[in-house]
Order: sequence, then C-alpha cells, then structure tokens
Amino acid sequence: MRTKIVYCIVSNDKDIYLEQAWVSIYTLRLYNPDAEVVLLVDKGTEATLTGKRAGIRELVTEVVAVDTPDGYNAMQRSRYLKTNFRQFIAGDLLFIDSDTVIGGSLAAIDDIEAEIACVPDEHRRFGELLENDTIKQRLSSIFGITEIGSEFYFNSGVIYVKDTPRMHAFFADWYEKWKFSAFERNSSIDQPALYAADEKNGFIIKELPGEFNCQIAYSLKYFYGGLILHFFNATFPMMSSEISVFYDDSFYRRLKDYGGVANDVKDVLDDNARWFNVQTSIVDSSHNDFLCNYVGAYIYKSYMKQSFLYKLNERLCSYKFMIGNFRRLLSIGVR
Repeated sequence: MRTKIVYCIVSNDKDIYLEQAWVSIYTLRLYNPDAEVVLLVDKGTEATLTGKRAGIRELVTEVVAVDTPDGYNAMQRSRYLKTNFRQFIAGDLLFIDSDTVIGGSLAAIDDIEAEIACVPDEHRRFGELLENDTIKQRLSSIFGITEIGSEFYFNSGVIYVKDTPRMHAFFADWYEKWKFSAFERNSSIDQPALYAADEKNGFIIKELPGEFNCQIAYSLKYFYGGLILHFFNATFPMMSSEISVFYDDSFYRRLKDYGGVANDVKDVLDDNARWFNVQTSIVDSSHNDFLCNYVGAYIYKSYMKQSFLYKLNERLCSYKFMIGNFRRLLSIGVR
C-alpha cells in the first residue's frame, strides 16, 4: 500500500479524542499491518503523549507535531490541522477522522485516479440531504453561495488526496475559507468551507466509493463490505450505546484508564460481530426522516423522559385505538 494514512488529533488527558483515534488505528492495523500511519498533532497534544497516553506511538509509523496559530482554541487547532494536513506530509494521503473503525484492507485506495476524492455526505445527492435547507442556508450566509453547482455535498471524514501542486493550492483555499467561516462568521465546521473551496476550484472533488466512509447513521448500503465505518458524523438522538459499543463513552474511558487496549476492549475490537448489539433495528427512509426532524426529535426526547405531555398523548392515542377496535367489532357484528 503506497498511500499514507493520516489522523489529525488535538487532545488532552480529559477528553477521549485520542482514545477514539487509538481504537481506529488499532482496527486499521488488524487489516493493514504494513500501512504507513502518520499521527498529526499540535505541539500541546504531543506534550501529553507520555505515560498511559504514550502507547499510541507504538501503533503509528510517525508522530508529526506542528505549531498552530496563537489564540486558537482546541477545536480551531483541530480544524487547522485538518484543513492543512496536505501541507505538512509528503506523498499521496488518505485522511481518516478519529471517530471511525476500520473493517478491512484499504489497499484499493492506491487505485484511485482522482487528485482528490470524498464520499458524499449521507451517501445522498445534494438535493436529497436530510439537512438540505440548513446546508444551503449556511453556504449562503457564510460564503454568499446561492446557486448549488455540485451534484454532491462531500463528507470530510475521509479524504483521499494526491501530492500535486494543485492539491496544495486547494488545501490553502480550504484553510482560507474555513478561517473566514470561523472568525468572520462564527462557524467552525469545515464542510461548508470544503464546498466553497471546491466551488472556487471548479468542483474538482470526485466521488470516492461509499465503502471508504460508511456513514452508518444514514445508510446500510455500504455497511456490508464497509472498509471505514464512520460513527459520530451524525448526532441523532437515537444514536446511542444500545446500537454499538462505539457510541458508549465508557468504552473509550476503559482504554484511557488502562493506557492501552485492555483484554476486554481487545476482545471486542478483534471480533467485528461484537461491534453492534443484537437489538439493533432497521428503519426505512421515511421513518428516519421523521425521527430526524424537529417534531420527531422532540417526541423521541419526550418518550425517553416519559414526560407528562408524552403520557397524556399516549393515553389519548390508546383511547382512540380502543374506540377504533370497538367500531370494527360493531361493524362485524352488524354483518
């Protein structure tokens, strides 16, 4: 495998970002033992890679620590690394977000011909996105983009990029767009800036096969044979530890407390049949759309809290159901 794997981490001993990357890199090594893996960090994070946190160094080929601009908070330093990783590391690269688990060999990435490629957000075309209106509003309010010129709005959780002058220039544009978004429009998310940079460069991002960024919250289409499973790219209220151990913070806390992959964590990571719980259910797109809109999310939260309004509505619905059954019985009796 010629392509280098890159993870960008800003972390301290209180959060679990390093542990998420640890899990992703551990599973990467199960299927890609010879891959060259670069951990790109800021100088502050590098200083914490001692004691229990030092073990991650054994899983990567190299730790690259870079200076970040003065005054940036942790999120801004993280985005600085992500929008600039092309500038710090030589060679063709595959960037992978830390909130992922690797489910197979990534060797096929060497066959990608595009200079830069990503998987569409939600595995959908732009016009089919669940948050289509919100994304359009962001692009308009931040960058003044009112006409959508691309078929896709790309997810930035996995990015393949070649080492060419045009790609270095593209990433310079992405960083400048993100910096404007963060400091002039108070929005630190990086995907709108990625779209704006792509527009400036004539929409040169190509579609990467969905298996390389299987966004499990949105589609099962690429789950079978998924090479990179992306967990935290969505914050739906129903995405919880009942679905997978990877939605359970305590799973990563065990790794933090142990200072590595303890036997109980190793048993889970080594057996992908244990990555998801038995009681996981599947819903179709219409049910998912309902659960993801404001009404569905509110009803779900009310159900989880067993609020007074939910119990009242439940009682009314049960009465309506009983009345409907009674009328059916009467109609049968009349016949």
